[in-house]
Amino acid sequence: MQEIFKSEYVHIALDHRMLRIQCIGTWPLSKSGEDLERFFSLRGKIEKIIVDASKLQQITSPFLVFLKKLQRFAEGKSVPIEMQSIPESVPKIFKLAQVSETKPPKIILHNNFIYRIGALTLELCSDLKRNFQFFLSIVVSLFRLPWQCPKSFKAEILPFFQQTGVDALPIVSLISVLVGLIMAFVSVVQLERFGASIYVADLVGLAMTREMGCLMTGVIMAGRTGAAFAASIGSMQANEELDALQTFGIDKMIYLVLPRVFALALMMPLLCIFADLIGIIGGMISSLPFMKCTITQYVHQTKQAIGMTDIFIGLLKSFCFGIVVAGIGCCKGIRCGRNAAAVGNATTAAVVQGITWIIIVDAIFAVICTAMGI
Repeated sequence: MQEIFKSEYVHIALDHRMLRIQCIGTWPLSKSGEDLERFFSLRGKIEKIIVDASKLQQITSPFLVFLKKLQRFAEGKSVPIEMQSIPESVPKIFKLAQVSETKPPKIILHNNFIYRIGALTLELCSDLKRNFQFFLSIVVSLFRLPWQCPKSFKAEILPFFQQTGVDALPIVSLISVLVGLIMAFVSVVQLERFGASIYVADLVGLAMTREMGCLMTGVIMAGRTGAAFAASIGSMQANEELDALQTFGIDKMIYLVLPRVFALALMMPLLCIFADLIGIIGGMISSLPFMKCTITQYVHQTKQAIGMTDIFIGLLKSFCFGIVVAGIGCCKGIRCGRNAAAVGNATTAAVVQGITWIIIVDAIFAVICTAMGI
């Protein structure tokens, strides 16, 4: 047996092409394995490396650095490593601290139209799959919430009620009143030719309660709140705060996603009712100067045109829009990269996909309502 290196914390020897390394005691913090480089460049062929940690008393950072260097050396030489009496926590630490060393993908420009269509299709399918898996994980977390609900869940969700509710009232009011004004003004000019200007109240009321109220509120919240969710969670991903939550055993779906989804889904119907009311008032203000009727007649005509079914459809749509917007925003934030550019891309994607899925869900509701005759 040929002794290569010996100190108070490690003995290294070569025994018939087998490198034996015995770790002893507690490795000092001043040693990180730099003086052990000499056996990394052995000229003789090594068939196996044996690491014996039976006499190791404490795991320190220098010991972990040494094992990592040893693994890289063995991979370069294609030599197997046999670990003896290694604590179970060491592989877990290596797995947690593992850093991806993948090279950035090469950007290849293809002028082939068919290729670009295929690449976009594959990317779209992959994104749909990721979104579907994320919403499934939200459903699973919802079922686990009664057993794993943290004590701070109530305190976590209350700020989001204010962010998605009270703080959104000014912009929702502005957009809703403008939509009502525009619809009423365009309608009254056309209906006045036929002497049916009173039916502007029917048109504005039905449009706001069934479509425009919930739709415009959803679009506003996608650009405002969905982007905010993606940016906040994406910043946590970039700052490695999500990794810290995972290290402490905290479920990020219950701690980060569910409070946001609950808050937006519950506040969207309330915002929808407010948007409907403000839009109808805006339409009345815009159309009354051109109509030969009073405010009482306008309100009475609106009450006759609107039914509880119309209001319920708008509220149900807004509830679904809230789940979609919050889910897409959280999904893009959690799947964000670890730099500032990735956070910006995630925010943009959350807004674009949120509005897109709002239109898709609204179209699905339109088909279902038409098929059911409501």
